[in-house]
Amino acid sequence: MQYHRLVPPDSFLGHYMIYMQTQETATAFDFWSGLWCISSACARATYVARPRAPIYLNLFVVLVGESGVARKTTSVAMSTRCVRRLLGAHHVGHIDSKVTPERLDQLLMERTQEYGTAQICITCPELAVFMGTESYVAHMPIMLTDLYDCPDTRIGGGTVSRGSVLQEHVWVNLLSASTPTWLLKTVNPNVIEGGFTSRCYFIISNEPKRLIPWPEDPDPDLFKDLQDDLHIIANEVRTRGPIHVTDTAMERFRQWYATRERSIDPFKQSFEAREDAHVLRVAALLCINDGSFAIKRGHVNIAIRLISEVKVQSGAIFETGEVRSKFAAGLDVLRAQLISAGMDPILRSQLYNKVRYHVSYQEFLTLLEVLHEIRAIQRFEVRTGERGRPAEWVRGTNLLLARGLGESVLERLA
Repeated sequence: MQYHRLVPPDSFLGHYMIYMQTQETATAFDFWSGLWCISSACARATYVARPRAPIYLNLFVVLVGESGVARKTTSVAMSTRCVRRLLGAHHVGHIDSKVTPERLDQLLMERTQEYGTAQICITCPELAVFMGTESYVAHMPIMLTDLYDCPDTRIGGGTVSRGSVLQEHVWVNLLSASTPTWLLKTVNPNVIEGGFTSRCYFIISNEPKRLIPWPEDPDPDLFKDLQDDLHIIANEVRTRGPIHVTDTAMERFRQWYATRERSIDPFKQSFEAREDAHVLRVAALLCINDGSFAIKRGHVNIAIRLISEVKVQSGAIFETGEVRSKFAAGLDVLRAQLISAGMDPILRSQLYNKVRYHVSYQEFLTLLEVLHEIRAIQRFEVRTGERGRPAEWVRGTNLLLARGLGESVLERLA
């Protein structure tokens, strides 16, 4: 997608993408990081005035790419530098390191007590560092999912000594980065079904805009202009009130909503449950960027394209992850059964009965083929009578105990 054509060159986003030209970052990362900066400037001061369900303009953006290729860390660092001074001026907190869910709860309560509103921006170059594997799986995504919709009042958490935690006018913005491998290993079906991934924009790229062997320092005058632009945006949204949708934009939005195709895989289904809000949120940020402060038809069209791209690319990652999770679960059960049997063979049909809740019959046969290819199992047929088909038996070898067997099998299945 030609991102530079989506925004006016004299807007904040236009200036931001020019500012990033001296860095070896992906163009997609530049665009979405810049959009996240606008979101940070807005904080909780404005929203899309949707009846009964207002849409605040916070974003959970995760830049995804292989290490050292598209410069994810640089993208996060540049955006953080742009918004840092602004956040303090408007009583928005900032977290740029690992934090526990309990501590995040406490910080939101402290900001409520001090400022009457619990607003925080989170920027962390590595999502794995911020989340931590155990905390991510067990607690953090649940909490971030709860915070995403910016509740007016939230009571929860706390300890026996401190009592419950009261948070008011909550608003949380997230910008981080990850490798595809970490996402595949960590994001399991429970996290997807819990709704965390449907609230995230996973921006995927492994192509820097150009190769820059000696990156130059960004233009300090342009950086100051960017900071000034963000302060102007922050002041404007605090005087103009909520964002409204024009009649022509509403017509286009309704048309898209009524005709969009539904997906069948779990990630896309979850994402599509919030897709309408994503489109309106991005359209609102685009109209703030160009100074119109009202969503027009063009904003909706661009937002639909952007969100569709996010959905398709993210879906490709999590479809792969779901398949790997299924095979991994099936392999664990299969391996345990064969190891416990020792040198005694197991009838193939009996072996399938043990794993059929994890993989289909065809997937079970595929697992056996791969294990046989790497000589982790032996397969042989025995005929019990003169008629009928011979029965297949399976026996494990010592290679079932080899370290790294699981990854080896899953790589062959990829």
